[in-house]
Amino acid sequence: MNEPILDGKKDAGWVGGELGGKCFVQRLTLEPGKRTQIEIAKAWVDKLTAAIRVEDRGHLITVGVIPWAQIFPGAKPVFYSTDVSPALDFTSIHLYPKKGEVDRALTAMAAYEIGKPLLIEETFPLSCSLDEMGDFLKRSKARTAGCISFYWGRTIAEYDAATEKKMEAAIIAAWLKYFRAQAAFMKRP
Repeated sequence: MNEPILDGKKDAGWVGGELGGKCFVQRLTLEPGKRTQIEIAKAWVDKLTAAIRVEDRGHLITVGVIPWAQIFPGAKPVFYSTDVSPALDFTSIHLYPKKGEVDRALTAMAAYEIGKPLLIEETFPLSCSLDEMGDFLKRSKARTAGCISFYWGRTIAEYDAATEKKMEAAIIAAWLKYFRAQAAFMKRP
């Protein structure tokens, strides 16, 4: 599951909203009872990893999360707490630096350095320039196992040739070209 929500609210429903007509997040429970967020996350991670391991002992398991420490400085990771993370193989966060806040994004990332490989699983210059994104990627390189961005199902050439939503296509094409160029830089020796 992508970016699971732990605030079980029965009247809110399972889906946490949509973006661009797609639902990206879902609640883990609608009835948390007296369980803490850590207890809910641990039960969910333990149950799913056990089920996956019955079928597949080799593939790596993680949970892609929003690093709440970027929004709420000092917030502690729930899925990557010492109680929940033992069943997970690596840490996976979704970081979108904001304009003028590269340092804040790097500080938030530090909360997820728990002794497991750290992957920036989602990133994109959604709220910052390509230059700031480049600074973020460069400065995060030594602390991560790598980073992944989005693939929206179209190639750079298809975005370059787009006749609809030209501005959106141009932004995504520019990012993909930039990210591809950074791939050689981001490689580990």
